[in-house]
Amino acid sequence: MILNVSLSVLVSGYHVDVVRNLTKLLFETNVYDKTLRPSMDHSSATQLSVSFHLMSINRLDEVEKRLVSTAYLVVEWQDEFLTWNTSQYPVYRLSLPQTMIWKPDLVLKNGFTEFKELGGSFYYVLVKDDGVVKWKPYQVFESQCSIDVTYFPFDTQTCNIVFTLWSHTEYQVTVDTFDIVIDRDEYQSNSVWEIVSTSQKRDSSTKNTVLTYSLRLKRKPSHFVQNIVLPILFLGILNILVFVIPADAGEKMSYSITVALGFMVFLTIISSELPANSDTTPYISSYLQIQIIMGGVALVVSSLQLRLRHRNEGQKVNGIFELISKISLCKIPTHKNAIAHNDVSLGGEKEQNLTQDEEEENVSWNDVSSAIDFLMFVIYSLVYLISTIGVMAKLERGI
Repeated sequence: MILNVSLSVLVSGYHVDVVRNLTKLLFETNVYDKTLRPSMDHSSATQLSVSFHLMSINRLDEVEKRLVSTAYLVVEWQDEFLTWNTSQYPVYRLSLPQTMIWKPDLVLKNGFTEFKELGGSFYYVLVKDDGVVKWKPYQVFESQCSIDVTYFPFDTQTCNIVFTLWSHTEYQVTVDTFDIVIDRDEYQSNSVWEIVSTSQKRDSSTKNTVLTYSLRLKRKPSHFVQNIVLPILFLGILNILVFVIPADAGEKMSYSITVALGFMVFLTIISSELPANSDTTPYISSYLQIQIIMGGVALVVSSLQLRLRHRNEGQKVNGIFELISKISLCKIPTHKNAIAHNDVSLGGEKEQNLTQDEEEENVSWNDVSSAIDFLMFVIYSLVYLISTIGVMAKLERGI
C-alpha cells in the first residue's frame, strides 16, 4: 500500500510546497541574477542549440518584398545556476516565466519592422533539474525577401529568415543547430506558394553568430495562367484580326482602340502584382508592351488606310502604294482580271492577258486598302508567333 502511494506521488507530481521551496531556494537563497550569463566560469562560452519549426507561410508580398511566416524556435541551453538535488526536492521539471531567468538575446536580423524581443511575458520556459532550459518562442515573423519576377508567373523565390545574437559574441555564447534543417511536421500548405527545398546556414565569421534559414518557394501558376496569361494570348490574336475587318465596315477604328485598351488593363493588373523596381522586368510585361506597341501601330495604319480608301478614284495610284498593291495582287485576283477570265471562257474576242499599262489602270484605292490589310495581317501574324514562342521559351526556364 505504501509502495503504491509513493509511486502515485512520483508519477502524478509533487506538492505545491515543494515547488514553492524550490523556487525560493533558486531565486532568493541563491540570489539568482538574470542579468548574468548562466555559467560559473565566464571564460567558457554558453552552448546554445537552436531549431526552427515552420507552421505556415502567411504571405509573400512581392511589392513590399516581405515574407510573413508563422513559426517557433526551440532553444536549449544549460543554466548552471538553476540546478537542484532531486532527492531533496523531488521536482524534475519546473515551468517558469521567461522574464524570470536569463535567456539569449536572439533577434530577427532581417526583420521588416523594428527589433523586438522574441516570445512574450506570458511565455514559459521549461527547466530540468540538471539546469537544461528549453525555450520555445512562437511568433509571426515578418522578414525581408529579395524578389526576382523575371519568370512570373513561373518564378521561384528564395527567402531567408535570419537570426542573430545581438549582444553576445561567439566567445560568450556559441550556437549549434540540430541535424534537421527546418521542421515542417506541423506545416500548413499555402495556396499560392509551395516549398521546394529548405536549408540552414551558421555563420560565425563575425563577432555575432548568424543563423540563416532559407526557404526556396515556387509559385503555383494555375491561377495566373488562367486569369492573366491565356487572356493576353487571346488578346494578341484579336490584335491580328484588326486587319481582317474591311475598311468599309465602319468598326475598324473602334475595334482597334478596344483591343489596345484591353492590353493596357492587363498591364495595369500585372503592374499592381509586381514590385515597383527596375532591377528585373518580367518577360510577360515585355510581351504586353510589344502587344501594346503593335496595337498602337495598328491604329496608325488603320487611320491611314481609311484615308486612302476614301480618296477620289480618279486619282492615280503610284509610288509605294502601287508596289504594295502589286505584291498583294500576286496573291488575290483583281475584279477586272476575273471579268477578263469570264469573257475568255464565254468565247469573247477580248485579249486574255492585260498589258502592264492596263494592270496599272486596274489598281484602285480600294485595292490599296485591301493590299495593306493583307500585308499587315501577314506581318502581325509572324510577329505574334515569334514573340509568343520566344516569351514562352523564356518562361519555361523558370518552371
